[in-house]
Amino acid sequence: MKTDLQSLLMLGAGSAFFIYLLAKMLVPRIGGDESFRAAHQRIGAAKRKAADRGATPAARAAALREAAMIALQELKRPELAASYALRAERLYPADVEGIGLLSAALRQGTKYRALERILWRQLAAAARGSAGYERSFEELVGLYDGPLQRPEAAKVLRALKSAARA
Repeated sequence: MKTDLQSLLMLGAGSAFFIYLLAKMLVPRIGGDESFRAAHQRIGAAKRKAADRGATPAARAAALREAAMIALQELKRPELAASYALRAERLYPADVEGIGLLSAALRQGTKYRALERILWRQLAAAARGSAGYERSFEELVGLYDGPLQRPEAAKVLRALKSAARA
C-alpha cells in the first residue's frame, strides 16, 4: 500500500477534527459547567410545562418563552431561543412579549430576513392599533433602520402610519 505525506496529513487532520467534535459533545454531559447543567434542567422543566395539554395556551406559551429566555441569555444559543419563541408565538399569538423575545433571538442569530417575514405576518394578522400590531410595527421599523440598512423603507412605514392616524 502506497501512502504519501499529503494523505497522511489529511488523515491526521480528519482524526483530530473527529476527536474535537466528540469532546465537544461529551464534555457538557460528563462534567462541564454547573450553570450550564442547571440551565438545561430549567429548560427541560419549562418544556414539560409547555407539553401539559391541561394548561391554557397562555400558560404553555409562557413556559416556552421562559425556555427561550434561558436559551438566549444563559446558554447563548439564539437559534434554540428563536425556535422556542416561535413555538410560543404560534401557540398564543396575542402575547406581545413573545414578539419582542422572538425579535431579540432572531437578531442575535442574525436571521434578519426570517425576522422580517415574521413581523410582516404579525402585522397582517394583528388588529390595527392593538399592542401586538404596534410592537410588530416598531420592531419592523427598527429592523429596517438597523441591520437591514434600509432607512427609506423605515421612512415610508413611518409616513404610512402617520397618514393612517390623520
